[in-house]
Amino acid sequence: MNITTATRTEQEQERIASAKFVYIVAEAGCGKTFTGDYLNLMHGYSHVDGDCILKNCYIPKNRELTYRFLKSYDLANDHGEDGPEELWKPFYEEIAMLTLDAAKHSNHVVLTHASYRQAYRKCVVQKLIEGGAKRENITILQLTIDMDVKLKGLYYRTKEQCESGGMTLGDGMRSGGWEGEGDITLSGFIKFSIEQMQKSTGGFENIPNGYGITVDVSGRDLTHLHGVDGALLLKRSTDDEILSFEEIKDKVQLIDQARDEEFGSNGSLEIMIQISKELNGEGTDDDDDDEIDSTNTDADVVENIKEQEKSKNRRSSLASVEYLSREFLRSSLNDNDSEEQRKVMKGRRASLINTGKI
Repeated sequence: MNITTATRTEQEQERIASAKFVYIVAEAGCGKTFTGDYLNLMHGYSHVDGDCILKNCYIPKNRELTYRFLKSYDLANDHGEDGPEELWKPFYEEIAMLTLDAAKHSNHVVLTHASYRQAYRKCVVQKLIEGGAKRENITILQLTIDMDVKLKGLYYRTKEQCESGGMTLGDGMRSGGWEGEGDITLSGFIKFSIEQMQKSTGGFENIPNGYGITVDVSGRDLTHLHGVDGALLLKRSTDDEILSFEEIKDKVQLIDQARDEEFGSNGSLEIMIQISKELNGEGTDDDDDDEIDSTNTDADVVENIKEQEKSKNRRSSLASVEYLSREFLRSSLNDNDSEEQRKVMKGRRASLINTGKI
């Protein structure tokens, strides 16, 4: 018995041993979080969002886990490798521990996380078992989706993020390497995204045959929910059965919207972007330093504050776009890119933050 298990009460250990666990894995954009929130809302599952560590990295412990996780990702994932175990293992053990903690209060728990490599999934499952979970009570569920459907969803979400910061999607995409003019269309966005992903030699590793269950959620409709329910042998209540997919989606999305708002407001989003810069060998952008000229008139100061607030909103929105795009588009700047290209990209980002335009 490990120390963590020993600190749990006998009653808590009994709950963990009898609890049903669902571990949902998938590429970014397949609807993992949506599915976890759906199981929470409609079937009473306790949902552990595996990204909660990243989304709360303002906490020192989580910042260290986030740094190691992102470093492992940058070193290995794009090359189809697991990466150094000492970097990624603490992160996956922690989300497993959070899942076990949830089982102390709920007999049905769902963990959602991309978990691109099979080694990561095995680590989580092993930690759950070490913590008292029964292997026969752990279901691994992989979601799959048509690429065009997935990127269409990313297009509209990214567009909304840009516009909320007073930017066009076209400018947001140009800050990330798109060379087109004006705003970017849906078809152009999909084409660019696929081109960027093809630059990567790594990618998502499907679960092995017999390791879990695969559900196609390309429909983005009731077939998604029915597929998940069928895989887990679940049935919604009579009252819930009459709800349309749109009605369910609206209820479920409120949960994720609150989560995203907290992510943006607690400072974790900016910390994640700063960590990414550190890992890429970049310093703090000069344009990130907002100063008020004390010699200005009162009216100038007020106007300056307003402009700084706009700049702050654009910076936050651009950080959100970079986070959303991370696993989809990869980085347009790799080790082979010239220093001049890097300067251009940094200049574009600075211009976008300061003016709302490239």
